[in-house]
Amino acid sequence: MKDALKSSFYCDYQHPIIKEVAAILKSGDEDPVVVANRSFYFVRDKLLFGFDLFKRKASETLRCGFGACWNKTLLLIALLRCNQIPASFGSVPLKRTFIKPAIGAWHWLANNPYNHCLVHVYLNDRWIILDAVLDQITYDTLFRPAGVEWEIDWNGEDDVRLYTESAVGPPVMYSDIDTTLNNKVGNTELPRFMAVMGNRFMNRLLWRKTGCRPNGCITDHNLGSESLLVLNKKDLNKL
Repeated sequence: MKDALKSSFYCDYQHPIIKEVAAILKSGDEDPVVVANRSFYFVRDKLLFGFDLFKRKASETLRCGFGACWNKTLLLIALLRCNQIPASFGSVPLKRTFIKPAIGAWHWLANNPYNHCLVHVYLNDRWIILDAVLDQITYDTLFRPAGVEWEIDWNGEDDVRLYTESAVGPPVMYSDIDTTLNNKVGNTELPRFMAVMGNRFMNRLLWRKTGCRPNGCITDHNLGSESLLVLNKKDLNKL
């Protein structure tokens, strides 16, 4: 359980912006289920689904306001651990067609199977799987019309599993986040320069479909500002 609470190079929850947001999400409530629920919806909907590099710190993802499954999984883990809620990095092997509703024929570029990332959180004496990768707009615009049988909401008790029709194996849990991300969770990635350019191209296509653009959640300039604090406290009523 100690591994599920520690900070690391990528899971940098000691960073001021992670600590600031984690404190807002806790907002005086000691119930870990409530805090985990707020954290889940914050990561799910305040950060757009979009493609980024594997080697991103949680604080960097929070700054830019979007992320892929590995980015949003890492950020959710960092926020949970910062509030002393045990959480671990996990993945599940999927047929690469799982991402077709989002990127169309470009899904053929993904390795097959693809190790999709998700969170294992320890609540009420058991591990629960949470998948916060798809924001509500992306889900409603691209995946719900495709007739998927899964939802993206969490009731505070059961697993949140996306892409269940594409699973080709069981979920697994990793003890070392940094090694896992350095190994790209067993997936392939283009060289950095090409990956950056490819991600920008894919994100333009994706966000054109959803009509969304990431705003960038937090920067050092607005860290701790009254406007940021009020905005997020108001948001707690929606989480």
